[in-house]
Amino acid sequence: MVRYIKVQRIRWIGHIIRMDEERTMKRITVWRPDAVRRIGRPKLRWENDVREDLGEMKIWYWGKIDGYG
Repeated sequence: MVRYIKVQRIRWIGHIIRMDEERTMKRITVWRPDAVRRIGRPKLRWENDVREDLGEMKIWYWGKIDGYG
């Protein structure tokens, strides 16, 4: 089950990478907040899980990834 979830995450990030820049989902995924967070444990993000999955698969470069490179 865990493997299936990881594969689906990687498929989704591939789909997002291929999207046009003006698509809402692409803009939301690549967006970086301007505000500074309080001191403490950082919030977990979907992007962190994707990076970890790609790292486990020893995929260090995933094409041209605007927000993920």
